[in-house]
Amino acid sequence: MSALAELQRQFMHYLRDAPNAFIDTLAASDGLAPAARAHIYHNAYRVRLLDTLKDSFDKTWAWLGDEAFESAGRRYIAAHPPTQFSLRPFGDRFAAWLHTAWPDDPEVAELAALDWALRNAFDSADGAALDAAALAGYSAEDWGRVVFALQPGTQWLQFSRNTLDLWHAMDRGDPPPDLVTLAQPLTVLVWRKGEQPHFRSVEAPEAAMLCAMQAGTPFAAACAGVDAPDTQTLIGGWLARWLADGLIREADCPAPPAVQG
Repeated sequence: MSALAELQRQFMHYLRDAPNAFIDTLAASDGLAPAARAHIYHNAYRVRLLDTLKDSFDKTWAWLGDEAFESAGRRYIAAHPPTQFSLRPFGDRFAAWLHTAWPDDPEVAELAALDWALRNAFDSADGAALDAAALAGYSAEDWGRVVFALQPGTQWLQFSRNTLDLWHAMDRGDPPPDLVTLAQPLTVLVWRKGEQPHFRSVEAPEAAMLCAMQAGTPFAAACAGVDAPDTQTLIGGWLARWLADGLIREADCPAPPAVQG
């Protein structure tokens, strides 16, 4: 290992409070002592990572408050320091970590999961959303075989508390609602419409059909799997909403093999 590489390794160990001899490598000067100079970087490292977490988890930060969020953030940084050059992925395990840190307050981890899902949806890949005009051109044969896909950034969450009500109240600047545990877990869909992330709750039958489509099931077969009264009207309403939400696109299917002549 080169001298520079060893110095960099010692510096990273110092920043992460691992055993190191970094301060011993610093030259004395007329200003601050070596330990005081090094501490500037030690502190700046954590401040920058805390700022990154605050930017990615703004509703979680608002709910916990500065002191609790920064305390949690510092513990998370110690347990899961960044491992990539970019800070964009930093925080990918924060929601799961919060679930462990606040086991009796699941809304904390649920807020973080929604914050992170919205961030992921924001910079997800682009997908050309279908519209009613495109569907109007489908023949009966097309409807029998077409496969729809969801937008690339589509994600699913499960909430055990009225966390969506809490999120909306904070977003409006209203007093938070009383927290309640839901009788049944709530399924939440997160996606991007245009350049704006969106989310909404989804009832079980609609979620099941969307998940089937997301798994590559042809639309007609996914429709056949819906067991509900007046299925045609129900699915027609769903389809209209999916189009309005910019949620679905035509799946990328491989071209059929060329006919050998």
